[in-house]
Amino acid sequence: MRFSDVFLHHGRGLEWMTSALLLVFAITVALPGDTLAENPGFAGFLSAGLNEAALAMPLSWIALLRMAGLVVNGAWRRSPLLRMIGAVLGAGIFAFLAMIFALPWCLGQQPALGIGAGTCAVACLFDLLAAYRTGADAGHSERAR
Repeated sequence: MRFSDVFLHHGRGLEWMTSALLLVFAITVALPGDTLAENPGFAGFLSAGLNEAALAMPLSWIALLRMAGLVVNGAWRRSPLLRMIGAVLGAGIFAFLAMIFALPWCLGQQPALGIGAGTCAVACLFDLLAAYRTGADAGHSERAR
């Protein structure tokens, strides 16, 4: 099996993209330096009492588990359910990130809304779409049994 088959099979590219986005976000905040304190776009995270470790660890684990679920998809009958759980979890995380990115703007602490709020909101919507699609796949998997 080629990687391109795993990535593109049945339109799961968006699930790979949102999983990779979570992983890259986690890796970025885990890199040396104080990412949250040095970048004004992350002011909402500091206001919420979050630090790099509180973000990097759970986000990297969730992203890696979603990726593992995408790799085993189809090899195990219950894999659509795993994908649906991952997509719902991803949608919740992206909604949370969008709100935290928007928090300083909503509170009037920043004059402009940063790109993180909109980007995470779009990722949330696509993870909701993936959850819907995997729900349909799970139903199809159960009927095929």
